[in-house]
Amino acid sequence: MSELKEIVITEEDYREYLKQRLRLTDPCMAEEVERVGFPFLFASGSELLRSYILNETEFISSLPDKLKMPDRGYAWYMFAQSVKEIHVDENEIVVKYKPQDDYRRPFKRFYL
Repeated sequence: MSELKEIVITEEDYREYLKQRLRLTDPCMAEEVERVGFPFLFASGSELLRSYILNETEFISSLPDKLKMPDRGYAWYMFAQSVKEIHVDENEIVVKYKPQDDYRRPFKRFYL
């Protein structure tokens, strides 16, 4: 079995990621990014936040080839099975997760 792992996402790190990912050069758009809070992003299911978490944990690369799919929704479904604890506040998100030896696959009609 795998050991429990933890990712801590700080507001500053995530905002820098957003600025690079969205190529924000306009000061007005950068200001809009500053107004978005972690509780909202997490509760709304932000695709950018999920991508950031999957990239930072290197979760997708740790999956066996037979489970890898190009769809990020599928990867998030698999990652969610590993999550043991989540703490979200305005300044940071802490996710504790334990990679599994085996994952339940979703119904095919939803992802294939």
